[in-house]
Amino acid sequence: MDRRPPAALGSGAYVAGVVAAVLLLGESPDATVAAVAVGGLCLGIAAGGLLVTRTRLLGHRITARFTGGALVGLGVWVTWTGVQGGAGGRYQFAIGSIFLAVVGWAVMTGGERTGGPAGDAEMLAVLPRTTDGTSAGDGRRRQFTLLADVGVLVVVAYFWYRAAVRGDASSWLFGGLFMVVFLPGTRSQVRLTDSGLVTTRYVCWVVPFDQSRTPWARVYGYEATDERLTIGTEFGADIVYDRERLDDAERVLGVLDDHVPRL
Repeated sequence: MDRRPPAALGSGAYVAGVVAAVLLLGESPDATVAAVAVGGLCLGIAAGGLLVTRTRLLGHRITARFTGGALVGLGVWVTWTGVQGGAGGRYQFAIGSIFLAVVGWAVMTGGERTGGPAGDAEMLAVLPRTTDGTSAGDGRRRQFTLLADVGVLVVVAYFWYRAAVRGDASSWLFGGLFMVVFLPGTRSQVRLTDSGLVTTRYVCWVVPFDQSRTPWARVYGYEATDERLTIGTEFGADIVYDRERLDDAERVLGVLDDHVPRL
């Protein structure tokens, strides 16, 4: 698949960095800064995923200029604060937050220019969602994945319970980072279009996270048996599905026959 840094994750880092820097410079309580930053990270990822998969907004120059201008203004504020009040601990955290926002901005505005929403191409067939980008997996694998997802949510809920009930500001941060690193319920769905394969990844089972494209020229063929459908690509592992999970197997095979050879 034609992978690139997910703009949704960049969007989350941008929002989290900006709100954390603003609250730090505004001298808000530490617990408030941590809670709002984690909330901004989650909302930014969700919003960025929707923008990546449904619009071309993140690829527009005006979007890059507007969000970049906000970072410039924030940088001026940080510089002025440092000149006036000195470089204290919260000031250093504010600088770190701006750095996080800059990295997120670069990923958010640069990652979408090579792609676009799946609606740009004619949709020919849709393959079922899988637990990862390469295989549908057997029953045991799906059960293990679900158990791991539940475990992630339990750990995140524990951290956020400590943050909300016990007033532990660091628990907001640890809970948010744990959720981002082990994003629960990751699923991939491949759509067959007239220009190639469009793969959308979802987190928390329903939130679109990123989208990648594989032109038909990079698909060297497919193999179909009574049990499995295997689509071979030039880069990365083959894409494998249980034949019984295909909603319209004949349509899928017909589309593949029109574009790639049968192995």
